[in-house]
Amino acid sequence: MLRNKLIAAAVTLVIGIFIVPLFIGSSYSISFGIYGVTFTGPAMLVAVLVSILIEYYSKIKNIIAMYIKHLLCALTYSLIFSLVMSNSKAMFNDSIYLTVSISSIYITIFVIFDYLLKVFYKWRLNNLS
Repeated sequence: MLRNKLIAAAVTLVIGIFIVPLFIGSSYSISFGIYGVTFTGPAMLVAVLVSILIEYYSKIKNIIAMYIKHLLCALTYSLIFSLVMSNSKAMFNDSIYLTVSISSIYITIFVIFDYLLKVFYKWRLNNLS
């Protein structure tokens, strides 16, 4: 389970390098994506730990319910990050928009790849035996 989550986090970060520049700056530059990974990398480690806790303690194993739980945790993390990093109301409004947008995209990619890896792992076990 941990291996699948770490692989999903790594794939999410690589894809995120190309997504983050869409939200930052007036022109597309991959350097913005690499710079964005410095902030989203530690957040993905938190996402992996929270994802393990959600899967372990969740009674409902439906993928939609799991996605909603992950999304609520990501939005909470974004709110806390925006409150800590902003020192004015205008900066808070900008940072909350940016962090919520990026975190919802990242968590969607993370949950999709985590689910696909889980299905692939089960399929591989059934075909090998």
